[in-house]
Amino acid sequence: MPRSKAQRQRGFTLIELILVITILGVISVSVAQVISLSAQIYITGAERTRLVSDARFIILRLEKELRNIVPNSVSFDASLGCLTYYPIVMSGTYTADPFDDDLHSVVFKMKAPASGDKLVIYPTSPQSVIDNSVDYNGYNAATDNEGNVLDHQYIIELGAVNTQSSPGKRFFVFNINPVSVCKETTAQGEALVRRDGVSTGIIATNVSSWSADVITVSLRQNALVKLDLTLIGNDDESLAFSHEVHFPNVP
Repeated sequence: MPRSKAQRQRGFTLIELILVITILGVISVSVAQVISLSAQIYITGAERTRLVSDARFIILRLEKELRNIVPNSVSFDASLGCLTYYPIVMSGTYTADPFDDDLHSVVFKMKAPASGDKLVIYPTSPQSVIDNSVDYNGYNAATDNEGNVLDHQYIIELGAVNTQSSPGKRFFVFNINPVSVCKETTAQGEALVRRDGVSTGIIATNVSSWSADVITVSLRQNALVKLDLTLIGNDDESLAFSHEVHFPNVP
């Protein structure tokens, strides 16, 4: 029996249309939540990666500097939040009587004196670095009895008579202005600020906490500095980092 025209034009009912719209809405909300969660996980992971990268840069930079400081010259002031140390400008060994204002020395790379450069022998504490130091006024090439220049040997001119001697016959030249790394409040917020007497620079921002524990067991062993640093990310999540730096402390 042939169908009528009304029967051939059947479509969706209102109930079917509402069900389809509801199902599509539920699927859309679920997909949006999955996309939002994935984006948030990516943002959080990227921010943590950034914090870890910043902390690694800070720690490696401090480690590199601390491995080249005058022995027993590092200290940390908890009340100021400042780590202070004296980088080595030049070092070597002396070959003759050290109790003189001319120091016969062996150095592979000499440096001309700069303003504030000092020479110290056998420093045993941060205060002794200053108390036992004398002015470093320059050098001349050392010669033998026949006037021949000796390789890598120099006569260092001091501003006063040296009063210290070292079992290893070592000496260190440093600048009287120490390097300090302090936690301070800046325009960028709480930051680690590095000062070396002539320049100032921010090496870390968003610093929640900062401390250093200086351990010098004995003059026959390496010392270490335990660095503790907490950084806050843009999402207010904080990450704490701890690192030990071993460095020579035998003067």
